[in-house]
Amino acid sequence: MHNSFDELIIANQGCCSKSKVASENGKRFEIDSKEDFTKIRIDNCLITSQQVQKCDFGFVRYFNNDFYFVELKGKDVKIALDQIISTINIFEDSVIRIPKEKRFGFIVSSRNPLSGAETNNLKQAFAKKHGRLLEIKSVQCKYVPK
Repeated sequence: MHNSFDELIIANQGCCSKSKVASENGKRFEIDSKEDFTKIRIDNCLITSQQVQKCDFGFVRYFNNDFYFVELKGKDVKIALDQIISTINIFEDSVIRIPKEKRFGFIVSSRNPLSGAETNNLKQAFAKKHGRLLEIKSVQCKYVPK
């Protein structure tokens, strides 16, 4: 268990890079900011177990210690959300504790087959239990931190 993001990054340098972009199979997540961020490859790097669900990337926002959990997915948005929630739980149990209001979830899917109401329900449930904000976008997500 790490006590700070600096400690986590130093212990896992091979999984970390100074970047604000993650892309995979045509999906792209980008942070539109002049601030410093560190990208952490979570799937098959920080968390190598094949027995657990985990999201693809995490981003540390140094300005205020926010953490962005990012999953780049085909079209199964619900599985993508499960992967983000599972990663949050793994972090809480054995990686680093991040206060709920500092956790953000981002799903970038090739398409979102869910209705607007279903999407809103997922976002509200996430905000109630797991983090501050959940964004679900198709193909590209450019996020401007507030």
